[in-house]
Amino acid sequence: MALLLKPRRHLSNTCRSLLLRRLCDGSPAPPAPADPAPPPLTRAETKLLDALHAALLDHRRANPAAEIPVSPPFDAIPPLSDAVSGLLPSPPPPHLPLHIIRRLLALRRGVPLPEAVAFFRHVFPSLPGDSLPDLYATMIYLLAKHHHFPLARHLLDEMRERAVPISSQLIRALIRRYVRAEMPSEATDLFRRMDEYGAGAPDPATLASLLAALSKKRLASEAQALFDSYRSVFPPDVVLYTAVVHAWCRAGRLDEAERVFAEMQQSGIMPNVYTYTAVIDAMYRAGQVPRAQELLCQMIDSGCPPSTATFNAIMRAHVKAGRSEQVLQVHNQMRQLGCEPDIITYNFLIETHCGKGQGNLDAALKVLAKMTAKGCVPDCHTFNPMFKLVLVLGNIDAARKLYEKMRELQCKPNVVTYNCLLRLFNQEKSMDMVIRMKKNMDVEGIEPNMHTYAILIEAFCGRGNWRRAHTTLKEMIEEKSFKPSKQVRDMVLALLRKAGQLKKHEELVELMADQGFISRPASDALWSTL
Repeated sequence: MALLLKPRRHLSNTCRSLLLRRLCDGSPAPPAPADPAPPPLTRAETKLLDALHAALLDHRRANPAAEIPVSPPFDAIPPLSDAVSGLLPSPPPPHLPLHIIRRLLALRRGVPLPEAVAFFRHVFPSLPGDSLPDLYATMIYLLAKHHHFPLARHLLDEMRERAVPISSQLIRALIRRYVRAEMPSEATDLFRRMDEYGAGAPDPATLASLLAALSKKRLASEAQALFDSYRSVFPPDVVLYTAVVHAWCRAGRLDEAERVFAEMQQSGIMPNVYTYTAVIDAMYRAGQVPRAQELLCQMIDSGCPPSTATFNAIMRAHVKAGRSEQVLQVHNQMRQLGCEPDIITYNFLIETHCGKGQGNLDAALKVLAKMTAKGCVPDCHTFNPMFKLVLVLGNIDAARKLYEKMRELQCKPNVVTYNCLLRLFNQEKSMDMVIRMKKNMDVEGIEPNMHTYAILIEAFCGRGNWRRAHTTLKEMIEEKSFKPSKQVRDMVLALLRKAGQLKKHEELVELMADQGFISRPASDALWSTL
């Protein structure tokens, strides 16, 4: 009843535009911790940060079975506390703990979560009050990212009890994490209880954000139920309707999407470019090309001109199907209607030129030159199709030039970029460049994935370097919990046997068995089976 007495609020034009664009053009959501960045570190503080980070990781390696607590009491970890106390001055720099937790937040695998919780508990009593909101929020982001929701909620309740300010941004981030973990009821419950945490009453902007998160997880029924339950509180507008239409489109239920689309029009709310784009995109994905084209014509006739996102949606369907001619036709149609290409458009064009049946690196490079001339800044997804093509062609000179071009444009590679380069240099027997590329990855904070490890292990085994092969496979299993393929593990084990390193061979077998990656062989058949 209290909600019904709240004044009705609507989304600002800027907020509306951003939410709808994220819904319909495939733009990635911003990273969760969008709070102000902590002050930069001095050289001495950076060195201290590295030492603390290493201490947390070292403890995790030595205690892989340690579990994260889910509720009080939070017992200290004496060896870790001693190590941290020996490194940190008293009192510690207020912003240093935040840098540590943010560095852990950037990791995807091998995160020392029990150690992170112990570190948080160790340092926060000695920190000033104004540094606590960001530190608590980042710790909650970290826990929620790895689905430790009971402890995340405990910290949220602790913030409330200690009167540490809780931002609506933190609540929205936690709501999105619940949805990503496919826990929509918990997300909805937190949305309804925002006011209890001092983050303001539920509002249309947060409702739209929640609906968008549900749609991305294809939880359309839950999005529809939530939308219906708040009709009397927030009169539906084009933003909320579009979010529900998009949810049904993502779930592959075009019949329901069209029902809500029609209901929207009957309510006197005209679909906008984002609503049309969502349905057109879904129709193309479902292979209903004539219906999608008909809706596009209806969109134009209604006085709603298509946007770049609309054409990107059409182009995406043709790129996925390998219809290169149609991709170029859509691009021409965009130009005729005065729609400026964006980075997604250019990336699709480059992917088309680099795809099967085309393999035209020169054409892709011309698109790159055109987009940079237009002031459109490329990203790693611009370059990755070209790297994949030069890998197929085995053109190492072209790969070097592309990598230099990325650096010139200040475009940060990702793990896919480096995997292509590692594989190419390995094929060319250039071990120096393989090691250099891996060092660059480490310096730039780009986490290796299982393919990275497989390429490195193949490179080391190919040169008979059993030490590096053994270390890399151990890191892959122990720190990142990646399951090596049979080919990869057999390659390393065979090399160890050949080098007479039977003890290391046995340790690896035991490690893989402990992780459940292989069946534990009988002791008398350990060597004969492997």
